[in-house]
Amino acid sequence: MRFSKFRFEAVAVLATALLAACGGGGGGSSGSSGSAATSNSSNGSSNSAQAANTTTTSTSNLSANSAILITPASNLTALPSASGNASADGTAYINAMRKNVGLAALPSNAGLATASSDHATYLVDNQAYGHTETAGNTGFTGADPQTRISAEGNFTMMGEVVVAGQPAAFSDSVSPVETLFDAPFHRIVMLDDFTSMGVGYMANSNWEAFNIDFGSTSADTLAATSLVAYPYPGEQGVPTSWFANEDPNPFASATQYEMTTVGYPVTIQSAFGSTLSNLSFTITATNGTNIPCLAQTPQTTPSELSNAALCAPYSPLAASTTYTVRVTGTLTDASSQTHAINVGWTFTTAASGVSHNATQGLTNRPLPKF
Repeated sequence: MRFSKFRFEAVAVLATALLAACGGGGGGSSGSSGSAATSNSSNGSSNSAQAANTTTTSTSNLSANSAILITPASNLTALPSASGNASADGTAYINAMRKNVGLAALPSNAGLATASSDHATYLVDNQAYGHTETAGNTGFTGADPQTRISAEGNFTMMGEVVVAGQPAAFSDSVSPVETLFDAPFHRIVMLDDFTSMGVGYMANSNWEAFNIDFGSTSADTLAATSLVAYPYPGEQGVPTSWFANEDPNPFASATQYEMTTVGYPVTIQSAFGSTLSNLSFTITATNGTNIPCLAQTPQTTPSELSNAALCAPYSPLAASTTYTVRVTGTLTDASSQTHAINVGWTFTTAASGVSHNATQGLTNRPLPKF
């Protein structure tokens, strides 16, 4: 959804759910309740057609009006090792991921950094979580992200992702940002068409909070027909699994998968102001095996998604395996022009099956909150 002066992407406000350590993230969007819409695939069966046999980014047989995947970086940026500084590591992690996908890195904006830091401080002072603040509580600076971010600058687009909890919930200073990125609704915000960001972090002996505010002060930079996919085409070392406890939860319509380990989610998104529709996902292994996944689209989850969609496999993927993703549908851009979507790409999972910084599977940690 686009507003006249700003737009909250998915997971911008009203986060209320608990999330498992090192698993995912959560929240609401556009002032919504934060709950995911139901889907017709609650029994774990695939709702997609058979995948095409392709192993590369596919743009053949498409008209000039068709949507295409952006090209990943030819020289990849290494993800940061934990330095002990969560703000610095978070900034480096997001920008490395964005550059590797083929997007521009985001410079730090002083106003966004202030809003983000203020909210992280509020969460620690009050041992709270989520995007909202209560007037009268210590450190209150604004009831919601829109209020806090707007007070720090004239942003035409804005968004927020946040995670908080006991310090023991986070394995190191990279864990908070990785936790957010692995969660598909949150990842969409982190790979959206913003032009700046501000990272905030605060901790004491009882509570830790990591917050990122995003904004734009200029025109969108992503072309109207461009699509951003993650895992990105040709990516190596992709995690095999993810702990499904995000709000909005991709498995809200299949509750037997909530709080369980599922396959690593695939996301695809377009520029601000556009809408995706009639989407179909297929994921296949190199041996031709179809990987059933539960899709969330602007049609199944309209309060959370507009220019993005995701599909989360019901079961963990295999290690050291190449998977092919195909997505078909329609992209309607901000000018109401329609573009066919028919793209395919591959990614390969890690040999160990762990996440990018080996923080998944730490089930003995307390639960961070989103």
